[in-house]
Amino acid sequence: MAERAIEILRGEKVESEAYADVAVVDSLGQIQYWLGDPLRETFWRSSAKPFQAMPLIESGAVDVFHMSPREVAITCASHGGEEQHVELVQGLLEKINARPEDLVCGVHLPSHRETADRLLASGQLASVVHNNCSGKHTGMLALARMLKAPLEGYQLPDHPVQRAILEQVALMTGVKTPRSIYTGVDGCGVPTFYLPLAKMAYAYARLVDPRGLDSTPAGAAMIISEAMRSYPELISGTGRLEVTLAQATGYRLVSKGGAEAVFCLGIPDRGLGLAVKLADGMSRTIGSLVTAVLAEMGVLTDEEIQKLAAVMHPVIKNHAGREVGAMRPVFRLHRGKL
Repeated sequence: MAERAIEILRGEKVESEAYADVAVVDSLGQIQYWLGDPLRETFWRSSAKPFQAMPLIESGAVDVFHMSPREVAITCASHGGEEQHVELVQGLLEKINARPEDLVCGVHLPSHRETADRLLASGQLASVVHNNCSGKHTGMLALARMLKAPLEGYQLPDHPVQRAILEQVALMTGVKTPRSIYTGVDGCGVPTFYLPLAKMAYAYARLVDPRGLDSTPAGAAMIISEAMRSYPELISGTGRLEVTLAQATGYRLVSKGGAEAVFCLGIPDRGLGLAVKLADGMSRTIGSLVTAVLAEMGVLTDEEIQKLAAVMHPVIKNHAGREVGAMRPVFRLHRGKL
C-alpha cells in the first residue's frame, strides 16, 4: 500500500498529502530500497519509451538510416514540441521515406508553453510532429521499414512492430511470457504496459548496466542510455525534470517521466534502476519525491542537493506571486529484502 511521501503546506499547516510507491532495483533484479509497495502494478506510460526504441536499434537502423545520437534520443522522447524537437522528427521521417501523415499519434499544441504561444501568435496550426510522442512513432515507422512490414497499422498490437516491442519489454523486465503482460492503449494510440514498479526499475537498471544481457540487446541498451544521458533536453524539453536532474548532476543519470505521475531513472555508476508512482496520478510532487529518494540513497552529493533544493522543497505561490506554502518530503526509505 502506498505510503505518505510528500506534505503540501499552506502557511504552516498541512493542506494535502501525496502518497507514493517506490522501487529501487539492481541489475540482478534484487530490490535494494522501497517505499509503500514496490510490487504495485501500474501502466508504464511514456517511461517505457527507451524499451520501445530498443528493437529499432537492434535492427541495425542506426547504420542503415545513419541515425545520430540526437535522433536516437528523439525516438525515446516525450518532447515539448520545441523547434529542435520538430526538426529532428521531420529529418528522421525524411530519412525513412515516411510522411507526417503516416503518424497516428494525433495532434496537440506543443507542451512547451512559449513554443505554443508563438505558434498561436503566428496564426499557424499545430501538426502531428508537435505531438510529444511523434519521435517515438517515427521510430516505430523506422522499425517497420527495417522489418519490411507495412507502415499502416503499426500501432496495433498484432503488427510486427508492436510484437517486437512487447518481446523487448518482456526481456528487459524479466517477464518470461510476453503475452502475459497486460496492455492498454496509451494516449498516443500504441500499447502501454501494465507492470510492477520493481519490474520497471529492473529494466532501467539493465538499461544502464547491461552486462547480464546478450550482446545485441546490451549494445542497444548502451546506445540508448548514452543518448538519453547526453541529451535530456531532447528526451523532454526546457525546464522539465529530466533536464533539471541532468544539469544538477553533471549528466550522469538516465531518466524518463510518464503520464499519471510515473517516473523512472537509471543510475549507471551504481547499476540501479528507480521507479516511482504517485498514488493520485498528480505529478506536482514528482520532483520533490524523486530528488528526496536520490538524496536518501546517497546518490546526490551535498553540492547537487544544494542545486536541487528548489526541486526537493518547492515553494507554492499564489497568482500574485506571493509565497503561500511549500512541499516537503516526509518519508524514509526501507532498505533490503521485503
